[in-house]
Amino acid sequence: MGKISWKILNSAFWIEIILSYILPFKVVNHFQYNIGWPIQFISVYDSKLGVNPLMSMSLNPLGLLLNGIIIYMVISVAVKAYNKLKYYETK
Repeated sequence: MGKISWKILNSAFWIEIILSYILPFKVVNHFQYNIGWPIQFISVYDSKLGVNPLMSMSLNPLGLLLNGIIIYMVISVAVKAYNKLKYYETK
């Protein structure tokens, strides 16, 4: 196992946050929406007006962490494949 690339890890978590805004929500029932890909990490509950929005949300930090690790692995494999391909093209 190699060293952790902090640039790629930072990019992975930013990509996860951006994907949570871009990808559609999953509606569990008529009042619960799950957000996140590939693992849902935020649940938002539809509530009455006048209720604090933060009180109607539930965050799963383990899901967020696992999503970041999965995206980190995908980006790392893609960077290694690109560098290997680039190396063989220069030979």
